[in-house]
Amino acid sequence: MNPVLPDPTSSSPQLVCRAVLPLDTPRVLELTRQIWNGQDYIPFVWQDWLADAAGFLAVAEYGERLAGLGKLTRLAEDEWWLEGLRVHPEFEGRGFATHIHRYLMERWRALGKGVVRLATASKRIAVHRICEKLGFHKVAEFGAYDRQAQAEGQASDFCLIWEEELAEAFAFASQSPLLPLCFELVDLGWQWAKPRLAYLQRYVAASQAYWWRGRTALVCVEEDDEDEGKSLMIRWVACEPQELEGLLADFANLAAQNGYRKAAWIAPLQAPILEALAKAGYQPAWDFSLYIFEYAE
Repeated sequence: MNPVLPDPTSSSPQLVCRAVLPLDTPRVLELTRQIWNGQDYIPFVWQDWLADAAGFLAVAEYGERLAGLGKLTRLAEDEWWLEGLRVHPEFEGRGFATHIHRYLMERWRALGKGVVRLATASKRIAVHRICEKLGFHKVAEFGAYDRQAQAEGQASDFCLIWEEELAEAFAFASQSPLLPLCFELVDLGWQWAKPRLAYLQRYVAASQAYWWRGRTALVCVEEDDEDEGKSLMIRWVACEPQELEGLLADFANLAAQNGYRKAAWIAPLQAPILEALAKAGYQPAWDFSLYIFEYAE
């Protein structure tokens, strides 16, 4: 498959999408230096993306120039994630992003089934329009919240979940009344998906999954990769909604005990959750939110 933007009357170059090759790496890294003032995360994950045999990594060429790229990631047999959609700033506004998105969706239909999702900032109106044009629907909205960790030495009421407790922990988490308020999604680290035993197992294996207050709640955590060494972030939480305020306050103690300055959560923007965050002393960390779009067949 080698689709182009059709324009038979034009002598201009055509946009061609294809699977990435390792020799594309220098041009990809050069393109990412033009994104987000050189702060794009793609250089840090590029080698992993190249090695991902289960997904699909694409580049787009316009003549001899690398015009863009995008990644299709397999989370499970019936659950996929679109990420890393980039267009060189010089080619913005010409429909290239839509074309790359369509190409990746064609590859998804050939490789997978079920559902594909993506995340984009609330202010990326052009991306919202592409999603709507291609049949995606907004299914969730998240925002970043944080607070200072408590003084070191203050006790918290968390204990690690062990491997032999995995089945019990997953049954607890998958039946949590908080899950509908989280749009039935859990955070895998900038990827959101339906709860699965395998996802919880990753956190348990990494000693990042905790019971709270005698197994009345569960939380999975991870160091914030955008604030290395400074913030401990909630990835997955399960509890009674009325217990969330106390858990969030105690999580600031856990963050301090592990040497972090901040406790953070990219939280579902739902009224009961926002109320608990405010009462527990958390403040918005961004001036925008994240929209999750979904396409299912």
